[in-house]
Amino acid sequence: MSQNNWRLLPQPAEKTVRQLTSQLNIAQLTATIVAQKGYTTPEAAFAYLQPSIDQLHDPMQLHDLDKALERLMTAAFEGEKIVIYGDYDLDGVTSTAVMMEALQVLGADVTAYIPNRFQDGYGPNLAAYQRLIVDGAQVIVTVDNGVSGHEAVAYAMSQGVDVIITDHHEMGPTLPDAYAIVHPRHPEGNYPFTDLSGVGVAFKLAQALLTDGDPVQDKSELPTEMLDLVALGEIADMVSLTDENRTLVSWGMKQMAESPRPGIAALLKSAGQLPEQPIISETVGFKLAPRLNAVGRLGDAQLALDLLLTQSPDDATALATQV
Repeated sequence: MSQNNWRLLPQPAEKTVRQLTSQLNIAQLTATIVAQKGYTTPEAAFAYLQPSIDQLHDPMQLHDLDKALERLMTAAFEGEKIVIYGDYDLDGVTSTAVMMEALQVLGADVTAYIPNRFQDGYGPNLAAYQRLIVDGAQVIVTVDNGVSGHEAVAYAMSQGVDVIITDHHEMGPTLPDAYAIVHPRHPEGNYPFTDLSGVGVAFKLAQALLTDGDPVQDKSELPTEMLDLVALGEIADMVSLTDENRTLVSWGMKQMAESPRPGIAALLKSAGQLPEQPIISETVGFKLAPRLNAVGRLGDAQLALDLLLTQSPDDATALATQV
């Protein structure tokens, strides 16, 4: 006998369903489901069903983003060596790819380091930081990690290497003494949406970098070509598809369907996705994400990063085969 306990949402008022059905020209079932989710006015329901770039929040509201922006702009224009310190799961790999692409657009001297699960473990690793600094790192940017890396961050800062943390994970009672900590739930911040994934936070920094810190005024310069990476990471990390996450994922899925980057196109083909099949969240959740996540779990996630960043279809095919 089934042990499941079903929780049924209350039926919305018939008047509400009729209003949504008629004003938005949608099916009654769709109107009922949308109303059950709490979107009971035509304006709120339309925004839910048709996410717009205008729904994205100003990244400058994130804690310390102004400091991170200024430091990275200086480092990029003065040719300082920047290292992106990522993570081996797909949220971390896509976060790394987003920051790499944004800083490359600015002409920065930037490289990526994704810790090995078996050798480095999760988050800032002191030995890895020491190696990076010996190799010339002048600024370290963490993506999808950092808020638990007190020892490694303290060492880097003591060596004159500025550490910028971008993260979304649970924060402890104390935070590392970093140059900047960009986090949607920072206790001293007031960002209006707290459920961004690691790649979501990385994208907000990239958004500010590529729009001169004034993205609200000029949405036309928004780096929408990176939103496929954001959709990959957010779906893989299973964050709530509400608020700006819904916009980021929705637009990222469009990007994947209409103009997939070579690595995603090659991986879709190797996963058996047919050209006529629509790309939906299940495509990412069951075809793309498991393959890309497996690389970091079983080997070196650099392979997944290389696949996502390559601009060569031939290289993408070869890398997708390895993945």
